[in-house]
Formats: sequence, C-alpha cells, structure tokens
Amino acid sequence: MRRATCHPCRETHDSPRLSRACAFTLAVVALAVFAAGIWMRLDASTVNDVGLQLAGSAGKARSIVQGPPDGFHKAVMADFFLIGAYTIGTVLVFWLSSRTIAVRMRHRCLVRYGIAGVLAACVCAVTEKLLLLHGLDGADWPFGVATGLATVKWLLLVLTVPVAACVVAIVLKRAVFHGWALHSRHDCEEPCGCDMPRPVHEGPDVIPPWPVMQSDGRRWPAASRTVPSRSRETRWQNGSRVPPGREQGGLGFCVSGGGIRSACVVLGALQALRSHLLRARYLVSVSGGGYTTGAIQLALAGEGRQGAGPGDVYKPGTPEEDHTRRHSKYVAEGTGQWLVAVGAVLRGLLASLSLLTATVLVLGLALSWGYHLVPLTVTTPLPRHLVFRGPALWALLVLAGLAVAFWLLWLTSLCLARRRLSVTLKTVFVTFVVAVLLLGVVVVVLPGLAWVTPRVWKLHAPATGASAGGAALLTYVTVLFSTRWSRIEKAGHAVGVAERSRLARAVPDGFSKYLVVWAVLLVVTAASLLVLGWAIARGRTWPVPCQIALVAVLGVVVLVLDQTWMSLHPFYRARLASAFAVRRRTWPDGEQIAVPYGFGEATPLTWYGRRHSGFPQVVFAAAANLSGDDRTPPGRHAVSFTLSHDYVGGPDIGYARTDVLCRRTRPVIRKDLTVESAVAVSGAAFASAMGRQSRAFQTLFALSNARLGTWLPNPGVLSALWGENPDWGLPPMPGIRRLPYLLREVSGRYPMDDRMLLVTDGGHYENLGLVELLRHGVRTAVCVDASGGSGAFAAALGEAIALAREELGVEITIDREDWKRLVPGSASPLDPRNPPPPPGSLGCPPNPLAGLSLRLSAAAAVEGTITYPRELVDEKGRKLGTTTGRLIVARAALTPDMPYELLAYAQADQEFPHDGTSDQWFDERRFDAYRALGHWIGERAATLLDPPQPPPRRRLRRPRRTGP
Repeated sequence: MRRATCHPCRETHDSPRLSRACAFTLAVVALAVFAAGIWMRLDASTVNDVGLQLAGSAGKARSIVQGPPDGFHKAVMADFFLIGAYTIGTVLVFWLSSRTIAVRMRHRCLVRYGIAGVLAACVCAVTEKLLLLHGLDGADWPFGVATGLATVKWLLLVLTVPVAACVVAIVLKRAVFHGWALHSRHDCEEPCGCDMPRPVHEGPDVIPPWPVMQSDGRRWPAASRTVPSRSRETRWQNGSRVPPGREQGGLGFCVSGGGIRSACVVLGALQALRSHLLRARYLVSVSGGGYTTGAIQLALAGEGRQGAGPGDVYKPGTPEEDHTRRHSKYVAEGTGQWLVAVGAVLRGLLASLSLLTATVLVLGLALSWGYHLVPLTVTTPLPRHLVFRGPALWALLVLAGLAVAFWLLWLTSLCLARRRLSVTLKTVFVTFVVAVLLLGVVVVVLPGLAWVTPRVWKLHAPATGASAGGAALLTYVTVLFSTRWSRIEKAGHAVGVAERSRLARAVPDGFSKYLVVWAVLLVVTAASLLVLGWAIARGRTWPVPCQIALVAVLGVVVLVLDQTWMSLHPFYRARLASAFAVRRRTWPDGEQIAVPYGFGEATPLTWYGRRHSGFPQVVFAAAANLSGDDRTPPGRHAVSFTLSHDYVGGPDIGYARTDVLCRRTRPVIRKDLTVESAVAVSGAAFASAMGRQSRAFQTLFALSNARLGTWLPNPGVLSALWGENPDWGLPPMPGIRRLPYLLREVSGRYPMDDRMLLVTDGGHYENLGLVELLRHGVRTAVCVDASGGSGAFAAALGEAIALAREELGVEITIDREDWKRLVPGSASPLDPRNPPPPPGSLGCPPNPLAGLSLRLSAAAAVEGTITYPRELVDEKGRKLGTTTGRLIVARAALTPDMPYELLAYAQADQEFPHDGTSDQWFDERRFDAYRALGHWIGERAATLLDPPQPPPRRRLRRPRRTGP
C-alpha cells in the first residue's frame, strides 16, 4: 500500500479545532496559572527585582539588596515560579489560538513566533536568575551579562504577553457569545428600514472566488463548492464567472467614468439610444456614468406611482432632467454651500489628525510608564547627557553578530544547494534581524527621541499649538490643491513652453506635485515623532485625570466611531443625491414636478436597484483594492467589484447575494448597500487606495481623511461564516469599521482574505466598464466613452482592450481605417482653402477655423469585432454556433458635421470636450453642451446599430405585346 505524500501544490488541511467548552476551560486554566505565579511572587520578600536585573555591577546590586541574603534568595526563588507560570500560561494560550482563532497562515506563523519568543524569554530569565544568585559576592561580569539578558527578556515579554492577553479575551468572547451572535445573524428579517417588498433571488448565498496559491504555499479559498474548471484557458474561464441568473445577452451598454462631464454625455447618449436601451440586457456604469444610470434607476423606483416609466424617464424636457440640469454644481454652489464643502474637508482632516495624534499620545504614555517601571535607559527625569546602558548595547551587538553569522551560513547553504537547510537558516536569520531592529528601537531610538525632543521642540503651549496648527494647515491646503491639480497644470501649460524657464523645462511633468506631497508627508511624520518623543519624556508626569481621560476618550472613540462615516463619503453621497436622486410626481392639478429623495429615505439595492420591465439590469462597477501580488499583478492592486440588486462582488473576491448580505449586516454597514451609496462608491476617485496611482497621494488622502471609498464585506470569507455549522473560532463580520481600518488605509494593507474590502472608484480597475460588460458575454456591446483625454488615441479604450484580453481572453479588433477616424485632426479642414498650419509652427493661424480643425475627428462612433474564447449561448442557454460579436464605441469627440451650436461652443472653449475630471462645477451652458454632445454621438452610434437599409429595387415591367 502506497503512502500518501505531501505535495506543495495540494491543499493543506487545518489542524483539528477544539470545542467551545474545551477552549473556554483551557483559557481559564491559563489565566489561573498566570495568576498563581503572580501571587507567589507578591507573597515573597520585597526586593527591587527589576532594579537588580538592570544593575550591571556587583556594587550597585549590593546597594539595591540592602538586607540579609535570605530575603534576596527567597525573592529570586519566587521569581522561578513566576517564570514558569507565565511561560506555561503564555505557551498554552498561543497553542490554544492555533486550535481556535488562528485561521490564517500568517496567524499560524505569529503563533510559532510567539511560542518561540516566550521560550527564549524563559531561557534568558532563568539564566539571568542563576547569574544573580551566584554573583552577588563576586565580580561585575555576571551582573553585566544578567542585564543584557534581562533587556532581551523584557523585550520578548512586552511583545508576547499583551498579545496572549488579547488572545485569551478573544477566545473567551467567542466561546461565550458564539451562539447569540449566530442567532442574531439569522433573525434579522427587516433591515432595510422601508415598507417595500423584498424580492427573492434564486441562487446560492455566496459564490467563492476562484482559488489561487498564496506566497506561503496555501490555497485560498481553502475549499470551493463550484465545479473545477476543465478548460486549458482556466484563467479566462475563472475571470468570466458571473452570478447565476445573469445569462448572456444580445445587447449591452457600458458608460464610462469622468465625473459630471461623463454624466452629461451619458445622459445625452442614452436619450438618443433610448429605443435600443429598452431592449438591452445589461447597463454597466462606472464613476460619472453611474451618476446618470443611478438617477434613472432611482427615478424608475416609483414606477406607476410617480408616473415615470422606462420609455420617458429622463427624456429631454422632463422634470427630472430639468432638476439635474439646475443642480449640476452638485458639490457646492453659492457661499453657503461652499462653506459647507470646505468645512466638511476641514472637519475630516481635524478628526483624522486628532484621532491619530491621540493614538500616538497614548502610545507615548504607555512607553513613558514602561521606561519608568523597567528603566532600560533613564528617561524620567531627563538626564543632562544621554547615556545608554552598556550591557544593553552589548546585547544588541551580540544579536547583530548572530544575525551576520546565520546570514553567512544561509549563503553557504545556498551554494551547497541544501534547500531545507537554507529555508531554516533564512528563517533564523530574518528572526535575528527583526530582533536587532526591535531591540535597537527600544534601547536606542525611542530613548534618544525622548531625550532630543524637549531640546529641539520647546514644550510651551503657544509653540505647541502653532506647530500643530501649521502642520494641519499645510496638509489641508495640499489636499485642496491635490483635488484640483489637473486644472492648475492646465493653467500652467497655457503660459506656453517658450515662456517657461530652462530649469522648469528640465523638470519632468508632475514632479512638483509629488515634491509637495512628499514634503507634506515628511512634515506630518516629523510632527508625529515629536509628539511621540514628548509623550515618552513627559507622559508620566501629566496629571492623573488627564492620563485617564486621554485613554478613556480614545477607547470610546475607537469602539463607537465608524471610520467610513468620519470620511468624506457621507458628504459626497449626500451631494450626489441632491442632484441625481429624484422622482417624478403628478400633483392633483395635473402638474408634474421632480421631487428629490428625502435625506433619511433608504434606497436599498435589493428594491431600488431591481431590474424594471423593459429596462436593462443596472450594474455599478467599482474596484476592490488588494495589496500584495497573490491575486493581482504587480502595480494594479485592484480587482472588479460590482453592485447590483441580485449580487455584489466580483470573480476575484467572490459574489454575495445582496438581499442576504443586507439581512446579515449591521445598520452602519447596511447604509452602504444602497443605490445612492453604490453611485458614490463607484465614483470615489479620491481615496486612500487608487489602483495604479502613486502611493504618496493615497497616504495623503488617508491621513487627511479626504477619502471617498468605503469598507464593504468580503464575499470570499462569507461562505465559512454563513454555513450551516460555522466554526465558532472564526471572527464575525464587524458591525462597525473602527480605527484599525483607518490605520490600514494609512499603511496601505489590504489583504485579500480580510473580512472587509476597501471599495473605491471603478476607474481604478477599468474606466469604461467594457471588461465587466464583456464578462457577461453580450453579442453586441455599446460603449459610451466620455473618459476624457485629448491625445491621438483613446487611452481608456486601449487599456480596456488589453485588460479584456488578459482577464477574459477576449480579442477586440478595430480596423485601422476606423480607429484613425477617431484621432483629432483626422477630419477634413472646415475651410479647405486655408488648411491649419503644421504642428509646432509659430504664429497665429491665418484662419480662425484652423485651430478648431486640428481638434476635429472624422467620426465619433466606430465599430469593432469581439472574439470570445468560447462559443456564445442565447438567453435560454442554447449554443449559437459563433464566438464573435460587435463592439460599437461612441467617443466624446468633435466632428465637422455636428450642429452649429456645438462647434461654436468648442471654438469658445478650448478644453471642450475634455474638461478635467477634477472640475465638478458645471454651469448650465457647459451642462447643455456636453449633453448635446452625448446626444450627437448617441445618434451616430444608433446608425451603426441600425444601419440604413437600401431602398427596395423596383421591378421593371415588360411592355405588353399587342401583336405578333
């Protein structure tokens, strides 16, 4: 009989879990063992044990003892019981966590490191006590070695014992409250806060994502109920997964992002394409395109009661269109709204900086008391000259030497091709490097910071307030400029290249904004270090009520404050709703008026986002941000995340049924599962995670609280929580997004197997929605591209084509002669007798139409071919015998045959139709121009959808013969 061998690519099985009763008993036993050790030590003779450990010399040790040696020996022997108690208790707690709550591989690694750290602390403590027992009447070297060992021991205890205490609290909480939490999750039957009927969807509650191998060699998710893929194109097949009930359709629309610019263009385009839109299966929207699709969806939510149907909702001249037109400056209009908008940014900035400052102060206060109780260096009162303990520095050097020795051994094992030995030596080397860094921070860096801070930063109230206010003001101004940077850059380019200095031409574009952002981040970092050093130096001397109040206030805020609702997301959502959340109402006198949605009216996706008869299913495309390269290629850091009435999620992170998710989440998170929130999240351009964007800007937005995204449940982890018998050791879905989520945004950590995902603008993944539409296998895809960009090529379209090939295996081909017609300047000049000057020539053009001619394209809509890797099927699942489809792209471009008023506006506005996305303040003239442009390109796309039929050929009658 062959024995089963372990293969690194096979799924690894978890260790057997303990029952709730057994885990509860072991946790209580660990606490009892630890308490017994402390009681035995307190019952022994009173000796300054910590001072004796850190004496460093025999003379200082004798001055600390000051009594008969019997009491000293009795106290040291009691210390042995304490060492055994905390070693046994802590090891038991870490082992207990590996059988209960450590569900991830990285948690298992922390368990191993925790056990190793406790055992190492035990060895150091025992050796230190033996040296103290036998060295009181001898030389100084035993006390020097004991001090070095005590320094390492205290570092290890500080890193392990508090973690063990948290583990015990978590195990006890989950063991006691697991049944109650499970009951409450299933008994929440009316979470939406509205009297609308709740539609019932067919399909599983959770669809797990397609599996990948993590860097630690484990598969995630660990198990899947779906049928494994048999195709060679496994990646493309996994990327094409959609929830059940979303059959392949014949016609689908996708509308791009681009803020209010895209919303206006999409409104006009969908008005022109209304007859085709009514027979489409899907309507995928991204960012600004979601403004319009969300507005149409909300206007249809009261169909039959407000009098707006799919055939006439948001048509030209309707009350709802007029309402949106009058509120196109949705962010702020007028002094009052501007003050509210600026105040919202300032409020978020102050809240974020205050919370982070309070966290730093509490950390410094804890360190101040820690250095007082265990004086590794003298910090209170501050000495005249900074002096480090010699034995502690020697311990640091010894650990550094061991790290170098294991590094050399690791290199030798690599040369000898000893794989297992090299892996072990690498782990030991990394462990010693981490130990050296931590010990250096505790022994050298933090005491040095506490000593330097009062000498660099005068600790007076006016100076402190001025420094903090200056850092906050600098951050605030930088955030405001960052949101409007594209407009500033355009104004700078308008000066002209000739007038720019030689130094300015040598500096690459965008360098100045990165320089400013990095300068602000350095200022904030320096201010945080100064606050930390001040708290370490003076924290213990603060009034006791102030210390208690600081810890208590921070604890209350951390427990009850939701980080998403502290950001700009609620303000952004409310302002969008003021312009786009509207319904039509017919009054008794026959007047039809657009009535805005109430501020407190919930718009849950399950009802307000449902598919209406004669209208396509609306899918809001957003992006889920992930860190690392386990799921995403390097540099992307974002995957598809969609929100619709039936399911939310994506193939890379799984799908969850919307109605079940609403029913099993807490009210705070449930507020983000609405149509209004889906529109805001899909358009959350400024966030702490923005896909390919610079990490510096993301950190700035996180620190300043200028965050428009939100944290939503991760469908990939819900299958284990929503099963018939969920594991009691699994962490429940959080009911509120507390301080750790803000810290994750600051540090940029977004694990793919975390309980919550940071969801932001769909443009951070793909800005047209074309990939998501092709994922649903439509045979005819109509793409309205208002994403901006005035270059020769449509950058967003090129990225979508490349991403569709990579993610889905879908090939998109656009004929060369067709895409050349989209290039600005490809159209014939408006005045052929006076052609435009060649690019780069100086001087004003002799003809006022020459400059406009350079911006005109030969066409605004082109057609391409879609080739799927698999055979398409119809709505009933029958194979169609073809793998090809049509792509029609309608791009916001100027053409010479468009109406006179559009050409006149383009002549007056040199940026039209590519105004920056950061400009969200449209007046009525600009709104009408972009809507008319959208209507024009929509008509061009309609001619490709329904090409003109040739007139029927007339049959020629033969002349009647009258004779022979």
